[in-house]
Amino acid sequence: MKKSPQNNRSKSKDSNKSGKGSWIFMTLSVLLLGIVYLINNDKGMMAAERFYHLIMEILPMLAVVFAIMVLTFLFLKTSVLIKYMGKGSGIKGWIIAILAGILSVGAIYLWFPVLKTLMEKGGKPGLVATFLYNRGIKLHWLPLMALYFGLKYVIILTLVTILISILQGLIIDFFFRRAS
Repeated sequence: MKKSPQNNRSKSKDSNKSGKGSWIFMTLSVLLLGIVYLINNDKGMMAAERFYHLIMEILPMLAVVFAIMVLTFLFLKTSVLIKYMGKGSGIKGWIIAILAGILSVGAIYLWFPVLKTLMEKGGKPGLVATFLYNRGIKLHWLPLMALYFGLKYVIILTLVTILISILQGLIIDFFFRRAS
């Protein structure tokens, strides 16, 4: 089925709208800050200083986020998933499912064909479930989470998520074994 040029234009218009929206919001925020400054110098300066300190606090974390995302794109390969997440994979398969889920980036629907191929080639349903569950751990956002919630909270949350993902995978495998 061919897509009409009209359809493609509407998608690009939607993309442009969302991009413009961010700039509009930022412009309105700066204008609002300027108005507050004109009305009350002290409040305007205080707001500008808070904004500056917030940006200086977040920028180093965003640099770490960017580095983690680049490394993930470079080293996470689909062929590794298919090779090590088969029916006889054992504990290595669980570890790969957990790590691959944490390291995976991009929209989830882009992973569905890969996971379907994995299942068709003998991948364990529980490992696929574990992979999907661990996508909830956004490795590239962990430094920022630690900044706001503390390292102890982030470690506990991450460990609980990993443990529950394994439990979920075992439950899915149990039901798939019973169904076959």
